[in-house]
Amino acid sequence: MEKKHYTIGEIGRISGVSPKTIRFYDEKGLLKPVGYSESGYRYYDASSFVTLQRILLLRYLGMSLEQIKETICNSSLSLEESLQEQKKLLNEKKRHLDRVIDAVDKVQNADAGQIWENLVEAIRILEVSDMVIKQYRSDENLNRRINLHNYSTGKMPWADWVLENLEISEGMEILCLGCGNASNLAAMAEKLPENLTFLLTDYSEGMLEKAKEGLAAKKTVLEEKNIRIEYRVADANCLSLLGSYDRITANHMLYHVEKRQDLFRKVRQLLKSGGMFCATTVGDSHMKELHELVERFDSRIEMPFQNITGSFRLENGREQLAKVFSEIECVICDSDLLVDTAEPVYEYVYSYPGNAGELIKNRKEEFLGKLNEIIEREGAFYIHKSTGMFKCRA
Repeated sequence: MEKKHYTIGEIGRISGVSPKTIRFYDEKGLLKPVGYSESGYRYYDASSFVTLQRILLLRYLGMSLEQIKETICNSSLSLEESLQEQKKLLNEKKRHLDRVIDAVDKVQNADAGQIWENLVEAIRILEVSDMVIKQYRSDENLNRRINLHNYSTGKMPWADWVLENLEISEGMEILCLGCGNASNLAAMAEKLPENLTFLLTDYSEGMLEKAKEGLAAKKTVLEEKNIRIEYRVADANCLSLLGSYDRITANHMLYHVEKRQDLFRKVRQLLKSGGMFCATTVGDSHMKELHELVERFDSRIEMPFQNITGSFRLENGREQLAKVFSEIECVICDSDLLVDTAEPVYEYVYSYPGNAGELIKNRKEEFLGKLNEIIEREGAFYIHKSTGMFKCRA
């Protein structure tokens, strides 16, 4: 029969975690006792095992103690919900480990002339991919970045520009690779033609959940237009989908894909005759003024997206696509940012993968002060955007 209370020694014997470790988690505010005896001994209960299991899982996934504390303290998940969330995180970790194993295999089996290239790829996967996975477990950081683009100088919103260039007509079947939280699709909903079918895919189960939540708000208009949406977890590095599609989209995600040529060939197979593959990305000078501001403010702040996006940009994307597609058009979105308030810029920088959030939050007022000086002097903080779309026809 389950006991009502457990001493620190008992919880240690049952769980296999040393009392010293449990005391450490108590000191860090992660696993507080539910009470104390008259002699001052710590007491725990059944819920303590749930919390301990979650701490150990999050540590295994690579979270810092500070991140774990924030996650646990701000969570109101039930045991079932917590386990479901942990399962999602473990599946993401498993997919990442599969990528790492595959990369090591490629180095091990490479010809002499290809060892260096494959070794560099393995390093990139180890250094960058896990950071990106953590970044996209939820859409919190993504939304922080999207919000800054509300200050666009473009003639039309980004989602409208994308929709115009997709050239969608009634009855089409559309595959979205790396759909994220599907905010673009939600923004397009009222302007879409009727009788469409969408398959939304993403590497992250968390992102697909956010996509479902966001599109649930558009349920009425989607039903009126007879627009059907399916969701599927899929890794673009080893896409195994069947079927055929009129449009396949990859919005600002191809630089996350290591095996782009394999993906392009698979996309070509999935396209119907007359179909089109539409891939948006950024250019070398994208957000240049912001990056320079951050570098001047604190050179320790990591800006990994500058390196991550380098593998597929407007300047080098055509050459890669041309190995599979013969008809390629690149269209540029004429839009910059004029930001007249400092907070959205701070939120954007805070959202960077890596150490940005930790470094900048301790100097928030100083950072906001620097921005406000620019805004007061110039009227707004100008940020150049370099974005566009490759349109590849089958």
